[in-house]
Amino acid sequence: MRNWLKFLILIYYPVSLAQEKKGEIEHALWHKYNRDYRLNYFDKMILKVDINSDVDNFYIPKLNYTNNKKSIFSPDEKLKLRFSFDYKFLGISYSFSPDFIPELNNQRANTKTLDLSFKFFYSDRLRQEVIYKKVKGFTLRNPDNQNPIEVFDDLEINTIGGKTFYITNNNFSYRAYESQTERQIKSAGSFIPSLTYFINNLYTNNPNSFEQNLERIKSVDFILQLGYMYNYVINKTWFATGGLHPGIGIHDSKNYYMNNNESIIIDNKIKWNYNLDLNFSLGYNQENFFSGIRVNYKNYQYDSKEAADIMNSKINAVFFIGYRFNEVKKVKRVFEKIENKLGI
Repeated sequence: MRNWLKFLILIYYPVSLAQEKKGEIEHALWHKYNRDYRLNYFDKMILKVDINSDVDNFYIPKLNYTNNKKSIFSPDEKLKLRFSFDYKFLGISYSFSPDFIPELNNQRANTKTLDLSFKFFYSDRLRQEVIYKKVKGFTLRNPDNQNPIEVFDDLEINTIGGKTFYITNNNFSYRAYESQTERQIKSAGSFIPSLTYFINNLYTNNPNSFEQNLERIKSVDFILQLGYMYNYVINKTWFATGGLHPGIGIHDSKNYYMNNNESIIIDNKIKWNYNLDLNFSLGYNQENFFSGIRVNYKNYQYDSKEAADIMNSKINAVFFIGYRFNEVKKVKRVFEKIENKLGI
């Protein structure tokens, strides 16, 4: 019996490895990249969990709570827990802010956050991202010393948007940086032009701008960036990524006020948006297990700050850990049908 088991194992593993190699070769030929640079886990399902500080602060100028030119609305949950699933061309994630830190005093907002994202590749190099964010509960802080001024548990900001970008170098693996569905085997970089677009809606009955009650701010942004990213392979298990994304965009907003039961809408001038995104990542890879850290910096500068408006600049960090599981055959068949129809 043992001899039969040994015989079956000796037959199975070479056949399995040969099929895996064949799949890797076909994938590289179809997407026109050099296998010396990229290893794609097309036959793996990736589950990942991370803790991140990607919580937005919003700056609204000309509020009459302080003598400063702008005031900071800051959520008091500084960490979020995110779960994500990636397989082939699709990525889905869900994140929220659990109660990591107990409430310390009555000058702390009861912040609740919810993030949903849907990410997929139109082709090997053309990527689409769609996001939805909801943050409720902010503390108004003095920008000079970060001291709390007032708590607004009902202040709510909803964001919906997306990003479309193109990876110019076939041998650079954006997936190795973002979703770990690939590994960068040999160091490579790529220019990445992108278009970002999003709508912010702020709802509140509390903050006042001038002598009118500010009820809502709606803003729309379009941002064009020309970025560059580089994956540096340190050794077989460690790699680092750096990215620089300067850009320019336009920002349009409307303010909705209530003054003595009269609704007033102020259409602000369209502003130029000068922006810069920076990325850094350090990752660890085994065949299936992976983990790492990422740090992202985003700075938006507007050419005019005369009216109440939503502005956001931030730095955030992410620690992630995940595992690559063997694909489920039923799910594989569904995805292969979609890939064949879309030609991806």
